[in-house]
Parts: sequence; C-alpha cells; structure tokens
Amino acid sequence: MTVRKLESGEWLADFRPNGRGSRRYRKKFKAKAEAVRYEAYVRAKVTKQPEWMPPQKDSRSLAALIETWFKNHGANLKDGKSRYKKLLKLSNLASDPLASEITDKWFVEFRKKRLEAGASPSTVNHDLAYLKALFNELERTGDWDKGNPLRNIRKLKDEPTELTYLQSDDIKLLLNYLKGLRDQDCYLTTKICLSTGARWSEAETLRVEHIAQNHVAFYSTKNGKPRYIPIDRELYQEIRQHARKRRGRLFKDSYGVISEVLKECGIALPKGQRTHVFRHTFASHFMMNGGNILVLQKILDHSSLQMTMRYAHFAPEHLVEATTKNPVVNLERKEPSVVS
Repeated sequence: MTVRKLESGEWLADFRPNGRGSRRYRKKFKAKAEAVRYEAYVRAKVTKQPEWMPPQKDSRSLAALIETWFKNHGANLKDGKSRYKKLLKLSNLASDPLASEITDKWFVEFRKKRLEAGASPSTVNHDLAYLKALFNELERTGDWDKGNPLRNIRKLKDEPTELTYLQSDDIKLLLNYLKGLRDQDCYLTTKICLSTGARWSEAETLRVEHIAQNHVAFYSTKNGKPRYIPIDRELYQEIRQHARKRRGRLFKDSYGVISEVLKECGIALPKGQRTHVFRHTFASHFMMNGGNILVLQKILDHSSLQMTMRYAHFAPEHLVEATTKNPVVNLERKEPSVVS
C-alpha cells in the first residue's frame, strides 16, 4: 500500500511509515503529486519525532540487564563478580522476568515467595538493595530510560541479630586445638582475626609483604580502603616464622577447616556467624577490657559510630549509674522516719 488512484478519480495515500504493526496513515487528494508529497512529509516527521509512534516494549530480560550492568559497570567494582553472581541467582529465582514486568507489585510478590521459602528479612532487603542499585546504574549509563521501577519499595523491618562472642575458655580451647594441627594456616588466620578484629576474608588473603614492624596491613577490605593494625610481638614472630616458607599469599583457604574444628570443639554458633564470631569476640573483649569505643570504630573500620555502639554495653562502666541513681536504692539509703 502506498499512493494509488481510486475509481472516483482521487488519489489515496495509504501507508505505515514503520511497517506492519505501526500506525496507519490514509488521506485522499485530487492530484497524485499532493498524495506523494503528503507521504514524504509524514515519513520525514515520523523519522525526526519517533515519539509520534507508540513506544516499543522492552523485550530484554532481567538477566540481559544484569549482563549489560556487569559489562559497563560491575566488572570495575571490587566486589563486582560477587554481586554479579548474586544478581543472576536472583534472576534465576524469579524465573528471569522481562524488564517490562518488573514493577513494585512484582517485587512485593517475589519478596513474599522468598520469605515463605525461608529467606530472612535481611536477605530480602539485600535483594531489594541489589536490584535498586542495578536500575540506578543502568539509568545513569543510558541503558535504561524508564526510571527505577522499585524506587518506592521500602525495606522490611529487620530485628537486630544477636551478637555471639567466645568466652576466654573457648578461645583457649580453639587455639590449642588449631595449634596442634599439622597445617598452621587456619591457626594463624584465626589468631589474627581474634587479635585485630579482621574479617576472615581479610586475614585469609594476607600476603607476606603485608606483615611488617609488628603491624598487619589489610588491603582486601570491605570498603576497599587499607587498614593498618598493630599486633603483639609474639604473634608477629609466629607470622614471620610462617612467612619464611611462603611467597606471595600467606595462607591457604581454610574456611572448611575452621568449620569442622568448631564442631569438634563443641562450639555452637548462630547461623551466619561461623567466622564472623571472631570479629565479634575481638570487639566484645576489647570493650570489656576497658577499650575506647572511638578507637574500636577505627579498628573495625565501621562507617558510622552507630554500628560500633553495638558493643558499648560490654564496657565495665556502661550505664553503671543505673545501680546508684535508681529510686529503689535511694529509698533504701534514706534514714527511717522517727515515729512519735
């Protein structure tokens, strides 16, 4: 269909500028030249102003968006590969929906199913954070122009996790058990975590050159900023002795070893705290031994003091005035009234 002559003698311009499925234009003219000019005019207008045409539906899937995000941004992040895998796992759990199907309502339903399957509020809050960040970055790079479909979704209220820490007897039992093993990698990794408050991954990926002058330099940190923590002379000598046999990385991966040893020692821990308990143990004992909360914040490299305040109650003097300023104790200290 294009310009053709009708039986009435008029000329009909009948066409679709963008092919089948696009808007159809039909108009009659007395002369063929007028009909031809009209067709050319409309085609030019549609080309210059595509908004005249109905917007095409985004046929990309969530997995396709994730691939685009990783290629243009995620690959350059320190934790890019880890986040990439988590996003693909989310996409798989959601049966890889089309981008156009992702809405507030879609996520609420997806979150409900996740919770029913046993996921915690903290886990689904992380799901939301990852997906929001995905769309924000795609929009910033020009790979998504429909706004963040999850911008109005709020996180669920998450009950604070109980912070478990090891008692002195448990620490002695664990270190003695580990020291008796033939392989000392797990022993030293554990001792470094307990002595510096380091995360397991930070201690496990230390290199020979990161140990110098009674200090440990952590570079594989959560926020990417290096952290320098002093250690006692005994631990420093143990690490240096171990380093004589190594080049590059100091320790092998030993997460599996510490998991088995904790079971062998009968140390039961809440889910998700198998190695993080060493960081909690350092912080708890640091405060119980009279450490300063601001110093602890720097050692743990917390972004806000509020995070570190979780350990404030371990300080010997924490809220101690509650025992001397309460109305009951003051009542008991008053002299009895004289009855006449």
